Amino acid sequence: MKLNRYIKCTSALLALLIAGLAAGCTENNGTDESAPSSPVSVNEQSENYEKSETSDNSEGISSGDESEDSAEDEGSVPEISDPTPDNEGETVNGIFIYNDVAYELFYGNEDMAKYYAETISDIKTALGDGIKVYNVVVPTHVGVDLPAKFDDLCEPQDEYLNTIVTSYTSDVIGVNVYDKLMHHRDEYLYFNSDHHWTALAAYYAYEEFAKAAGIEPVKLSELKENKIEGYSGSLAYDTGLETLKEDYVTYYTSDDDIDCTKYDEDGENPEDYMLIHDYASGVNSYGVFLGGDTPLLVTKNENGNGKKIAVVKESYGNAFSPFIAYTYSEAHFIDFRYVNFDLKSYLEENGIDEVVFINNSMASATDVRCEELANLVKS
Repeated sequence: MKLNRYIKCTSALLALLIAGLAAGCTENNGTDESAPSSPVSVNEQSENYEKSETSDNSEGISSGDESEDSAEDEGSVPEISDPTPDNEGETVNGIFIYNDVAYELFYGNEDMAKYYAETISDIKTALGDGIKVYNVVVPTHVGVDLPAKFDDLCEPQDEYLNTIVTSYTSDVIGVNVYDKLMHHRDEYLYFNSDHHWTALAAYYAYEEFAKAAGIEPVKLSELKENKIEGYSGSLAYDTGLETLKEDYVTYYTSDDDIDCTKYDEDGENPEDYMLIHDYASGVNSYGVFLGGDTPLLVTKNENGNGKKIAVVKESYGNAFSPFIAYTYSEAHFIDFRYVNFDLKSYLEENGIDEVVFINNSMASATDVRCEELANLVKS
């Protein structure tokens, strides 16, 4: 079965490469974690990929009355201007470059979407009726704000995400963040030189999660906005280009006294830690969120909403996590790529009955990531 999925993924990638060459530009798939390692932010190189949403499942991503209501609330989807209509872009080391912005190409397909949805549904079954499971799949940069002339550059993420949402079992609560991000696509949602999203984009996703979970979200106006200038991220590193548009990293802090504890991959050896690492700088600036990729962090907030939650994530979840910490009385942030413990036992031992899974679409379209998720309930 794994071989069949590998063949399908390889075939899809070859088809994209051929199509890109025919259109005058070469395509290749990117990676989920591809920045250089550092003490601040552990961003994996591309080989780690080889180690490596939505209120009702029947409605899908962008059809039905709910989407119309969302469009009314948010306004129409902004057009993306194309100041250089004759520029067809170029591919450098598998990364598509357009107007000095780098984009990872997306290679997901229907089979991958169904496999991911099956994985999450199987986890929900293993966790049992007492655990409420939410799932968020975040579109990557290439799926949100490239000009329309590049629509055929790679697989459409709206269709991919729609397949995921309509393939869950009915007891999984999908959270649609695609529509929200599309209605804000003319804002600074993704970095120019890195494969991650910004804190603003993560906040919009957090708002959609709050709606699905029936909780009151913290308002951005209640938080302090901070900025790290001079960020050059993973895609600048992968391409070796110094001409990419320079980025900055915005992060938001709360006046609440957040107690944060870090644990190892076995959920042991606690040590005091920081939720926000405001000393992060340069290539490590995305490490301001949680200090990068750590197996397990637990936050406690005396001013929280009285609830507990577990956030099961990869690195896209790092920018999302502080908003959860500012909201919940107790939050457990689990990087599923690095932990060894059984998720069901962990939730029972800590009295947690809500879990949100958050992954970017590239991670969801990778067999190894799905296997790592599945292993959370098989140890």
